[in-house]
Amino acid sequence: MSKMRLFSAVVIAAAALTSAVHAQGWGGGMLARYDADKDGKVSLAEYEAGRQMMFGRVDADGNGAISFAEIDAVAQKMGNDQRAAMMQKRLDALKAADANGDQAISADEYKAAVDAEFTALDKNADGFLTEDEMPQMGGGH
Repeated sequence: MSKMRLFSAVVIAAAALTSAVHAQGWGGGMLARYDADKDGKVSLAEYEAGRQMMFGRVDADGNGAISFAEIDAVAQKMGNDQRAAMMQKRLDALKAADANGDQAISADEYKAAVDAEFTALDKNADGFLTEDEMPQMGGGH
């Protein structure tokens, strides 16, 4: 895959992940979970660590890559409520991170998508996410 196609795939995946995050709405709850040093903001390293938890949950066989079959298995376990629909968007976005087209998301592909997602959310480009840069739960909580 050419560098331009790889870059385009990562940007598309990040946009889809960011869109899914906005649709899901996580605001202060996510800030509290990801802000490991409790300084009121989330660094890229903290964000990557938090997102890595999702990678580990979906990588059911623990081989260091998330297959499309593993993504689909997670989707099948979800109900049909609004949260499940939002999670399905996130899982679909995860598939978009497959930059090399091998039907699996490697740790490197995932990291590239997460880093691009962080950059898209970091509106003031200061290297940190604050509560005002994070999508809020319905009702502004």
